[in-house]
Amino acid sequence: MKVAIVGAGWAGMAAAVHAAQAGHAVSVFEASRTLGGRARAVAGQRADGSSLVLDNGQHILIGAYAECLRLMRAVGVTPDSALLRLPLALVFPDGSGLALPDAPPPWDALAGIARARGWS
Repeated sequence: MKVAIVGAGWAGMAAAVHAAQAGHAVSVFEASRTLGGRARAVAGQRADGSSLVLDNGQHILIGAYAECLRLMRAVGVTPDSALLRLPLALVFPDGSGLALPDAPPPWDALAGIARARGWS
């Protein structure tokens, strides 16, 4: 069967991978110049004028994190080499806030909450 997928975001690409694994001939169509849908990288600029790439997809993909990792592995991407994973840090400029250490759960959350500054 020939399958047409409209949209090259994560959902469209997941559908394409699933259809291809089922043995179908797949064509993906995307109207944007950039792949990734709402979870694409966005070019930006620092205050000093140097360029950087911003990851726009974290807030969109977090609800489907396990499935995103499964899809990455299905197409040959090793998540540990493709993703920069850092402990959670929600710290204000004055140093108050929450910062979790790099420890296994639930110890990371317990230690982070115990050391949080500025909470009443």
